[in-house]
Amino acid sequence: MHTSDNYTIMVISDPHLLAPSLHDGGKAAQQLDKSDMKLVLSSDLIIERMTSEIINAKPQLLLVSGDLTLNGERDSHERLAQHLKRLQRAGIKPLVIAGNHDVMCPYSKQYTGHEATAASSVTSEEFAHIYHDFGYGNDSHRDPNSLSYTCEPIPGLMLLCIDSNIYAHSGDTEVSYHTDGAVKPETLAWIKQQLALAQQGGKRVVAMMHHHLVEHIDGEAKLLPNYIVANHKELAQVLRDGGVKVVFTGHLHITDAATVGGITDVATGSASTYPLPLRTATIDPSLTTMTITTSFFNGIDKNILDMGRAKIEGSAPALAGIIARRLWPRMESRLKQYEPLLAEQGIDTSRLPQNASEVTALITRHLHEPLTQSLLAVSRGGEDPAQAPAIVEAVKQGVQSMMTDILGDGGQSVASFLLTNLMPRVEPTLRSALEDLNQVGTTTQSTTHDHHLTIKLIEK
Repeated sequence: MHTSDNYTIMVISDPHLLAPSLHDGGKAAQQLDKSDMKLVLSSDLIIERMTSEIINAKPQLLLVSGDLTLNGERDSHERLAQHLKRLQRAGIKPLVIAGNHDVMCPYSKQYTGHEATAASSVTSEEFAHIYHDFGYGNDSHRDPNSLSYTCEPIPGLMLLCIDSNIYAHSGDTEVSYHTDGAVKPETLAWIKQQLALAQQGGKRVVAMMHHHLVEHIDGEAKLLPNYIVANHKELAQVLRDGGVKVVFTGHLHITDAATVGGITDVATGSASTYPLPLRTATIDPSLTTMTITTSFFNGIDKNILDMGRAKIEGSAPALAGIIARRLWPRMESRLKQYEPLLAEQGIDTSRLPQNASEVTALITRHLHEPLTQSLLAVSRGGEDPAQAPAIVEAVKQGVQSMMTDILGDGGQSVASFLLTNLMPRVEPTLRSALEDLNQVGTTTQSTTHDHHLTIKLIEK
């Protein structure tokens, strides 16, 4: 809550709102909701009630770090803007940035009866028009090459909102649905100019964008490259040189904070996905220190919250699919290499996986429990390091049982070989995720508390 001594900013991300006008709760809508980790059909109600809670908290600002809509539907944008206008009328300034789902999304649909049919999306300029009062108006400075902008919502504090989306083209039509992120060279040059102006004016700078700036899990840039800006090292250096100490992000739907190279990336989970996180950042009147706390919205029916948790618990097969698709290209070549050697040892190779789908089934069958526990942990953040050894051990046992499933009794020696050679490379990533660590095992290993942290906005 704002006092005469402090400024307060609240942060949400990835509301993925689907306007009530775009579904009737019928079969098509139910199928959509069943297939998604998000509480799609409850998203509007969640945001409506979350808006009321934010109004009661009385911050100066609300930041929303992208994926405002389910899939860029015009009706969903206009509906979210109605919620933001409620905040505006209550004296709170909402500020948004686009996510990869928000502009010219080819998956924009409405769900009526048994049918899912195309719905209107929005162009970049239409997006800026809808959110004119929420970052894109006359009191902001726009980048001519993207949906990036700056504004000064608090005297002496510049907010740098970076459009990290990749805009592809289908014929003559601009399409932004591309999970990966990158910042254009022209936008990087514009960012440098804005940071130089801020430094000349003695202003503090806080940044916001959709994709991650730094790795929240060791190896993220290789394992989950879609979720971190492709040119993140270059962008981080530009921000670092410009005095930026904190950037608010979203996209991966995890509640995590990571500090690398003096910049803290505060990733906030989805506002329509369990456990419905809210961040509150308090800045002292001299704009020297930011203190961030985290809460989880429970102002919604318990059955909706229970449904949301069940969705997370049931999403292990989807995570297994992501892992399998990442592993399969390398795994396929290795299997072809080792299959003759296994056959020479009298091992039946007929059950070796033939494609990524079969690998997905194997991972789901043998690693379901540790995957589920890991998903619950990273969704909420503030992981308990005491739980990590048991999950790591469950992964090892799962690998052993998987090898036996594939190769019979002969799989034990192969499993031992894999655990001896593979786990030393996998374990740092697991520990990073489950113990809230970054750069595990290096001289720069660090931990940043996900829920409670203090950031110095200026070096003395």
